[in-house]
Amino acid sequence: MNAATIAVALIAWAFSIHIPIVYTVLGLAWLLPTLEYVGYRRGNGNYVSMARNMGAYLITIYAIGGLFGTIITVFLAGLLPIFTDVAGALFWPVWGVAIVFGIVIALPMLGFYYRTFDSLPPMRHVAIGYLTAAFMTVIPAMFRMVFAVINYPIGVEITKSSSSIIGFNLSVNLGQAIGNPTYPPLLLATIAAALALTSALIASIYSWRGASSPSAYYEAGRSLGARLAIAFGALWAVFGAWYLYEVYLYSPTMAWSILGRPPSYLPSAFLSVYQPTYDLAWLFYLIVALAVVDLIALAVTIRRPSKPVAALTLLASLAIVDASEVLNGVAHMPYALVPPLSAAESLVNSYGVGFAVQVAHTLQVSTFVSTLTPLVDLIAMEPAILYASAVGFAFFNALIFVVLYYALVRRGK
Repeated sequence: MNAATIAVALIAWAFSIHIPIVYTVLGLAWLLPTLEYVGYRRGNGNYVSMARNMGAYLITIYAIGGLFGTIITVFLAGLLPIFTDVAGALFWPVWGVAIVFGIVIALPMLGFYYRTFDSLPPMRHVAIGYLTAAFMTVIPAMFRMVFAVINYPIGVEITKSSSSIIGFNLSVNLGQAIGNPTYPPLLLATIAAALALTSALIASIYSWRGASSPSAYYEAGRSLGARLAIAFGALWAVFGAWYLYEVYLYSPTMAWSILGRPPSYLPSAFLSVYQPTYDLAWLFYLIVALAVVDLIALAVTIRRPSKPVAALTLLASLAIVDASEVLNGVAHMPYALVPPLSAAESLVNSYGVGFAVQVAHTLQVSTFVSTLTPLVDLIAMEPAILYASAVGFAFFNALIFVVLYYALVRRGK
């Protein structure tokens, strides 16, 4: 076990909990006012009741999602201090916008939206719900911009400097970063996936409850949730294909890792530079297979309630989201920022092959986790630290799932 493995494993764990919760928060933020609107327009109180009841769920999981967002920040600062310093210096406006809009503004608005059910005119309350959802979308929009820059760091400028401890300075033009070609499909795929996952969770929960306690309420939630999950899942597939196409064009390491072979445009002289750490083609095809299974399960859910099918839909949907995030978050390795092919060629022409290789080596993940070596040495001498951490890890995970279970399943209609 080395420093990079520990860092990636811990951060991957935090993300594996954080990401599905964030997806659910984002999906519910848009679905609740939609359910409310449909209920008012059709005169069907079941949809309005769903929106009101799931508003409490949204607040619960928003709190847990925020907790894990903090955990990830702490992990990044403690385990990857160099990376955190660089990311903070380059993208502080992005973090600032996310905090102001996603927390300072959206959180009070979410509480206001939930507390004003039945006390405001229906359409005005729906409008407040959509405005809250728009503010809550700012956080993933900002973070996806950072992921897009990792894929293809357009706007990031490298200047050779003898005064820098790494031999060069990094700066970013946020205007160019927003124009990153991998950004629009990544953001749209994220929103579609959030809506698809949340709809699938709604369908699963109401199918499970409806199988043992049939009612018009559970029937409405099961049917609508499954149909929305299929529709938004189709959009996710379209936007995902668009994103993969852009990644293929602009991020050679990621394309190679996901598809299992180097892009056809990559010169043979650069093959060793852009070779990925992991061949994740198997994971990509696994996601496709899980999506097919999920589609079949959702089609069955539309027709009738079933506890086994509900469990399968729930697990498959969560697995698709987690696997997709792992694929997107690990495919760029060994790089923390994948150097564009055009930038590599420009550095070679401007400063020579030696400097270009130096930059490529510095941008690798191993450079950003070099400070973890003392931690690895300590664990080797005191393995009880690792065992105690594993016990705490298992307890914390169990606690999270117990809380989610009682918040999302045990609560009555």
